[in-house]
Amino acid sequence: MSLRPAQPVIYMVNCQSAALTSMRPLLEASGRPVCDVTDTDAFSRDVLSHRTVRECDTVILDLDGGQTPIYRFLNLVMSESERPQILLMTGDGNPVGTADSFQQDRLHILQHPASPRHLLD
Repeated sequence: MSLRPAQPVIYMVNCQSAALTSMRPLLEASGRPVCDVTDTDAFSRDVLSHRTVRECDTVILDLDGGQTPIYRFLNLVMSESERPQILLMTGDGNPVGTADSFQQDRLHILQHPASPRHLLD
């Protein structure tokens, strides 16, 4: 008998965000487990120590709130070679835009409002 690998988990940082709240049902309906992250600093430690969050997982960050812990988390994990995929949600007034480029193939940027197709991709 062979074991199936665990399904990737989607972690939503800044889960009070209206955009992330509206996306949650879509992500859950697609069969993906979704977890809210309320303590960004503790979550950063989990990512860096590889305790809970795996490379196959995805972290969604809504930058619209402009909260310092979110940017601190992003700065910490950007230099990690083994880290989950990161999806940045941005609005018109954010310092990161869809035209910005990063030397990271595991970082994606979506502008509000994102279409369901782009979100699931």
